[in-house]
Parts: sequence; structure tokens; C-alpha cells
Amino acid sequence: MEGRRNTHTHTHTQRPKTLAVFERAGSEVTDKVTLFRSVADFQQLHEVAGKGGHITIIGGGFLGSELACALGYKTKSTKGSVTQVYPEYGNMAKVLPEYLSRWTTDKVKSEGVDIITHSTVKDVTTTPDGKLKLSFDTGKEVGFIYTFSLVYTL
Repeated sequence: MEGRRNTHTHTHTQRPKTLAVFERAGSEVTDKVTLFRSVADFQQLHEVAGKGGHITIIGGGFLGSELACALGYKTKSTKGSVTQVYPEYGNMAKVLPEYLSRWTTDKVKSEGVDIITHSTVKDVTTTPDGKLKLSFDTGKEVGFIYTFSLVYTL
């Protein structure tokens, strides 16, 4: 998938359902989506953050949380932003006890990351001006003003 890239990370069990949402959406969406796998992918995301773009990370596991912290820190010096979305109550909730998950979530937030918990992406569409809009299973919708990148991590 070429073009602008954004970050969206997912948990392993969330991947098939969420990935299908993006695959169904067509090229005007998938051209703005990246499957996060390499250092080059991180460098691309770092560049988006440095230019004031918006990055959304789907998933709250180790890699998604680390990406959120690193990119959130980067956007503190730019006009960029980072959002992290996941179905659990906190970062790394599947592997950490609740008190550590909550501590980790607070750490990610302290880096300037907006966190949307208890949510799974249900639909993604483009706006007339080419920006992406995510709809969640909770009924909430979020439109992105900046360049949007979606990254899946495996």
C-alpha cells in the first residue's frame, strides 16, 4: 500500500476482523494504511509525526504501546498527534495485571497520546476532502484532520 502512511496497531485476536474492515474499504483507504513490520516503516511514521501528521495505532499490546509512546513523544515538538485504539481497558491488559496496565496507560497518555479504550474499528470511510473517518463498535466516530496512517503490527 503506497502513498501516505499512518499508524494503527492491533492485538493479534483483533487483526482478522479489523483488517477485513480496511480491506473492504478500497484503495482510497488502503493507500493510507501500513502494515507495520520494519525499521523503514517506523522511519516513515516518524517522518509523518515530524511533519505534524496524525497517526492512529490500533492495538494496545507491547509493540502498539511502544509505538504510541515514541511517536507521541515526537509529536510534542510538532503539531502532530497520535491516537491509540484497542478493545481492552488499558495498555497491555492481556499480559499485565490491572495495576500495571493502568500505570502503562498513564505513561502512554503522558506522552501526549489520545487513547480510546473498549473500542474496535467497525468501519472506515473517506470524507469528501480525502481524510479518513473511523467508526467504532461503541457508536463513536472519529474524523482525522491530518494525514492519517494506519499500521498493523504482527
